[in-house]
Amino acid sequence: MRQKEVSDAENRAAGFADKLLRVKRPPIDQQFQELSNTESLALQVEAPGDWPDGRQIEVRVHRWGSGRNALLVHGWQGRRSDLMGIGQKLVETGYAVWLPDLPGHGDSAGERLSIPLAAAVLQAVDRIAGPFALVVGHSIGGACVVQALEQGLSAERIVLLATPTHYGHWARFMARKAGFEGDEDAILLRLERLIGLHPDRIDMRRQAAKMSQPALFIHSSDDMVVPYKGAEAVASIWPSAEWLLVDGLGHHGEFLSDKVVLERVSAFVGSAPTHLETSPATAQRANL
Repeated sequence: MRQKEVSDAENRAAGFADKLLRVKRPPIDQQFQELSNTESLALQVEAPGDWPDGRQIEVRVHRWGSGRNALLVHGWQGRRSDLMGIGQKLVETGYAVWLPDLPGHGDSAGERLSIPLAAAVLQAVDRIAGPFALVVGHSIGGACVVQALEQGLSAERIVLLATPTHYGHWARFMARKAGFEGDEDAILLRLERLIGLHPDRIDMRRQAAKMSQPALFIHSSDDMVVPYKGAEAVASIWPSAEWLLVDGLGHHGEFLSDKVVLERVSAFVGSAPTHLETSPATAQRANL
């Protein structure tokens, strides 16, 4: 292949890899801002890889309520209010709910997001607010939770809602869909450079076998954004995992506010130990 053709291929791969990481920032989360009993703080998070938005990203994290610690993680182009149904039930039953705005979302800085960067954010929250009695992730937020668990996030129980399970498979699919067939490997190598980890390493089937925490997986059979088969397979590998397949709820709003989903999460939480609380030391670390 001639040098110009190689250069053109590299430029195509670089451009598309960057496009995969860019976030269309959601609207202001007015619903959450109207809540009482909330506080927020800023964290400086070091981005892994050759991150285009810079080495340090300022991230906002919000605390709602008091008591045992729970961490709720929104999805791609999502908002913290997406998880308000679950959050409200947790606050009412004595939890301090921690909700970070992932980079490129809400009040946090940046224009891009990767799973390794989000995992670094969750670990930063863990350092000032953990350990967590419960961690909940929706959509790609669930993949970020599992990546953070592999890297040492402290959590007793995990809830994964409509979660994708293999970043490399998704990136290849998106590349082919956009007409980049034949450039998939170059795109993944470019992503590895940017995010600090090859996308094929972000594989929940590989990660699940090493997990010790009880986990609840919930998915809707008609989810067209993230088909359920991948999560179902991971749930069969994850020790102490429970699987619930619902129907007709899709991927976003109705799914996250459905009575059956909320009740199943509440039942799972209700069987958890109750000794992890927001201690004075945690509050001091978080400057709350």
